[in-house]
Amino acid sequence: MNNEFKLTSPSEQYRPDIDGLRAFAVLAVVLYHAFPKEVRGGFVGVDVFFVISGFLISSILLREMTESRFSFGNFYARRVRRIFPALCVCLGAVLAYGFVCLLPFELMQLGKHVFFGAAFLSNLAVWSETGYFGIAATLKPLLHLWSLGIEEQFYIVWPALLWIAFRKKARLDRLLVVLILVSFSINVALSFANISDDFFLPFSRFWELLAGAELARRGHIGLAPKVQTCLSIGGLSALVGSVALFAPELRFPGWLALLPVAGAMALIAAGPTAIVNRTILSHPVAVFVGLISYPLYLWHWPLISYAYIIRLGKPPTPLMAATLVAISFLMAWATFRFIECPIRLGAHRWRRTQIVAACIVMLGLSGLTVWMNNGFPERFPQLPGLDIRKISEARLDSSFQPTQGMDVLSYNQTIVAHLGKGDRKVAFGGDSLLFQYGPRVQQLIDTGQLAANTYFVTGGSCAPVPGVIQQDDFAHCANLPGILIDQVRREKIQSVVLGASWAGYGGANMRIERGGERLSLDGEDGKDAFYANLEDYVQQLQSLNAEVYLVLGAPVHHTRFNPTEMIKRNITSFKIASDVGEGVPIAELRAAYGFADYKLRRVSAVTGAILLDPLPDVCGAGSDCSAFFEDAKPKYSDGVHLRPAFVREHLHFLDFLLK
Repeated sequence: MNNEFKLTSPSEQYRPDIDGLRAFAVLAVVLYHAFPKEVRGGFVGVDVFFVISGFLISSILLREMTESRFSFGNFYARRVRRIFPALCVCLGAVLAYGFVCLLPFELMQLGKHVFFGAAFLSNLAVWSETGYFGIAATLKPLLHLWSLGIEEQFYIVWPALLWIAFRKKARLDRLLVVLILVSFSINVALSFANISDDFFLPFSRFWELLAGAELARRGHIGLAPKVQTCLSIGGLSALVGSVALFAPELRFPGWLALLPVAGAMALIAAGPTAIVNRTILSHPVAVFVGLISYPLYLWHWPLISYAYIIRLGKPPTPLMAATLVAISFLMAWATFRFIECPIRLGAHRWRRTQIVAACIVMLGLSGLTVWMNNGFPERFPQLPGLDIRKISEARLDSSFQPTQGMDVLSYNQTIVAHLGKGDRKVAFGGDSLLFQYGPRVQQLIDTGQLAANTYFVTGGSCAPVPGVIQQDDFAHCANLPGILIDQVRREKIQSVVLGASWAGYGGANMRIERGGERLSLDGEDGKDAFYANLEDYVQQLQSLNAEVYLVLGAPVHHTRFNPTEMIKRNITSFKIASDVGEGVPIAELRAAYGFADYKLRRVSAVTGAILLDPLPDVCGAGSDCSAFFEDAKPKYSDGVHLRPAFVREHLHFLDFLLK
């Protein structure tokens, strides 16, 4: 038997300080979610959980394998009894309440998350939804299950790998070093390439659980009291420092995750008799919170998220947040006392294991049914006037999707698509507010009216302006102007239409490069450089013998045009807002794009580019702009993007180029 697998008895004993460390982890996360402006780094609590989990579960695995009594069946049966009972209750309650207060498109999204949560794939579901059109994180009641997904994915792989290593008498110390280095390297690489990938994908997180496994491999380490004291104080300082100094805008996890992981490892390695461990972490209050940490983690976020939903995206007030935290504690204690303990510790464990496993399968299938049925819109009657069903259907309309007839030449984040035939060639370049006109081109080809070879070169949140620098999901946008130029040159395109959410390109997280200098788009110099680059780009296109058109700002209104904002909610119901039928003054819509339109007119005056105005087609000739068309159908899917159904029949300002 390899010495690497031997564990000394102290690691087999219950350590109340580990429950105290769990308490720190869960309180950090709960307070971060409840008070995000005050506890900005509380998200590191998840990393602490990963280390604790890796240590405890690996200790059990190693001990059982050393004693030749390990069984995959027993291991996963214990996981089922540990994880499934509280999760079943949480998923069932969250889904049931969704039928009370969620619109069909919201309930559909929740059903999807219930399905992936029950399958322990929430991290992959959330990862797939990140980006320009992703629903805000605060409006996803099961968002927090991403960490549970990563943990359980680890325990699908790790026991089998450990068992193989045990059977082959491999050097576990070397195996762990290699696995930790590989996973950590993936983590660091992804932190520079795409922070969403780094945060949600499992292989960039496994090193944190493996760090706990390495502590388990070492077993009890006899340390001098002074060393224990230094480790415990240093570990606590690292954790408190992480919570106090880290913030969501940092590129986390990456290198930064080393601090909370090292802090958790130090506290575990210090042992139960170290000063911090025995005086703070082993305090009865800390131990109690640690014991209910899992149900507390499960319950707190759905309560907070539903508060955001009911308040239409606004965060709960401090008093409301504190009340929700208190309710979370009460529900966590009740779940621990009346659900978890009887199933984990009571009689007939095998039968109860089968029952909770069946429950999680049924809940997953229920979520899938809700998802596949679009949140059951038939819950609401179809009425001739304004009604909830029509408003919800508008939100279900897809944005930034190629039409059925588009030949998509490239779809690697930047869409290059083609429609139609003819000697005349037209290219559209820009972001989603330009691509939203694609359904009109599709309508023309469907009715036999399209007479132009039409190309789209677009990307979500991608301005058709060289030199714009963005990060992560939008870093690829820097390539769009070059792709469009290449398309114009290769296809000898005669007309180019540039459009974007011109006023939306600002903020400290965006930069513009001009003359070798990088400027923030948040300032006046950066905005001037943005439109100067656009002017140069227009002239570059004109040098290729292309006629250039600039689309002025389309009318947007984040509240009055947004179907989600048309609904007023309370805890038990929702209704249509009283002012939803009132139009928005045209002057107000024009003012929102006043500066951008002024700059575009300047570019037009210098370059001769032709200006196109979509507002009359969207709003008509009156002084107000209605949010609805035909029989009270919303024009917009989200307050910014027009619905394809509206665009197909009502947007004509581009027809002269296409017919």
